[in-house]
This record gives sequence, C-alpha cells and structure tokens, in this order.
Amino acid sequence: MRIGLSLLAAGLMTTAITVLLITVHPRDASPVMRHISIASSEGSKRLSNGNLVDFVIATPLETKLKRASWTAPTLSLDFVLASDRSLDDPTVIQLMRDVESVVRMSFLQAENVSRVLIRFGESPQANAEAGLYASPSSTATYRLLMAADVRRTDRWITEEQSRWQGMSNAESDGLWKSRLRLSFTPLWEMKRNAAFKAGQDHISTPDEE
Repeated sequence: MRIGLSLLAAGLMTTAITVLLITVHPRDASPVMRHISIASSEGSKRLSNGNLVDFVIATPLETKLKRASWTAPTLSLDFVLASDRSLDDPTVIQLMRDVESVVRMSFLQAENVSRVLIRFGESPQANAEAGLYASPSSTATYRLLMAADVRRTDRWITEEQSRWQGMSNAESDGLWKSRLRLSFTPLWEMKRNAAFKAGQDHISTPDEE
C-alpha cells in the first residue's frame, strides 16, 4: 500500500512540474534567471522535485521542452520539435548544444544527479506559439528521433572541462557519440537524408537572374 501511494505521489509531482514548466515562459523568467540556484537552504547543490523547475529554467535551452522528470538519481528530459522542422545541420547542432547544456548543469552544478536521459522527438503540436515549453497533450503524436544516456560514472565526466569541447558535433564525432550513448531512430535517419538532399538540390540549382 505504501509503495502504491509513493508511486501515486511521484506521478502527481511529475504532472505538476510539467504544468509549471508549460506556464513559465522564459520571457517572464529572464529577469531572475541569473540568480537561480539549485542550492538548498543547507547550501548543498542537490536536485529535487522542489527545485526542478528552477533547474530547467536556469539551463540555457533552445529546443522546446515537453517533459521533465526527477526520480533520484536519474534526470529525464523530453524535447520536442515541430514535425515539419528540417533536421538540417544547424538544427542538429542546436539539439546537441541542448544536450551539452543539460550535461553541464547536471554534473557540474548538481551533486546528486547520477544519470541523465534525454530524448528528442517530433510532434505536429509543437508550434511556435507554444513558447519554449510545449503542450504535454501531444503524447499520442510524439515520435522519437534521438536519445542520449549520460552517467556520472563515465570516465570522461571527471576530465578537465576544457576537454569537453566538441559535444555539439556529437552526431558526426564517433568519440562523443559513444560518450553520450547517442541512438538514432529510422525517422531521424530519414529526415537527415531528406535535409541533406534538399541542401544538395539547393546547391545544384542555378540562381535565377
């Protein structure tokens, strides 16, 4: 019975956090972002369900966030792109920059995050009018594109930060692809091929005079 109540409480907390993320627009939060800290009153830098919203707002992200979940010691974040968004090189680099931002915040700013799970998917509901945080009602149409799995026990995490360079090129960099445990779905591959073909067609098409 206690286990059931604990799971119910955790589910309700995740739902409440998701709603808060949707209602907090970065435009409204920007004046206080510089002062946000995940440090508790005791001074320790520990992530919790109580400060997860602050943690997400303080993380510099460029892609819409669909869901954030904290189940100690694992942080899970789902991002969403519009279905008609091309996976061209600038977009892919943007996604990898978001991965880097989450990794840096999780392992350099928090002391109790042991694992980070990140997913990127697409949905027709992820429109520009939704702001940074997309509606959670689009679960049925969320199609996975890419996932990352990073752990504090990974040897490279303890290296000097200067050696963390290059994460934004992880899709084409075998070392970073392995470090971040990147996995790509057939949908990702299809959209990447389509973006590459569109780029080639644009180059081969002579400019109209």
